[in-house]
Amino acid sequence: MRRIAAALIVLAAAGCSAGPEAQRPPERRIARPPVVRSIAVSPAQYVARASSASLFAIKASRLVASRSSNAGLASFARQVEAEQEGVGSQLSFAGRRLDLLPSAELLPAHQAMLDALAASPDPGRLYVQQMTALLRQTGDFHRQYERYGTSPTLRPVASMAAPVFERELARLRGL
Repeated sequence: MRRIAAALIVLAAAGCSAGPEAQRPPERRIARPPVVRSIAVSPAQYVARASSASLFAIKASRLVASRSSNAGLASFARQVEAEQEGVGSQLSFAGRRLDLLPSAELLPAHQAMLDALAASPDPGRLYVQQMTALLRQTGDFHRQYERYGTSPTLRPVASMAAPVFERELARLRGL
């Protein structure tokens, strides 16, 4: 029994020797963000958020086009209104196929933005700020759904809508 214990001690000590491998520093691993393969948005959530964003853009653009003294901004707002009606029509068409009709009401965040715009003494300036954020975020949202969305019926809508938001953002920045 003592021989077995002694042999185990010798083997353990041999395994713990400070040879060349033990002196090498540990390898450093570079932390990388995880690869996203899907977004956690159901088709119903996609339709609700996307349609509310387009509806906000339509209503806000109508308001600004009627109240703005800046002809360039009013023209931009009218273009946005027309383009977003097209996006809304595509969402509605695809949503019908999935029994997910877009709501005619805004999500609370979009309604709060519209209320603030309506009450603003300078709606043109606030519109530019709100639309810059909305167009960037919603364009990214459509791109993500285009790549990783779970509905084969809605991915083409996202593919069509993303460039609309991106073009509008580029035109807005050019004003």
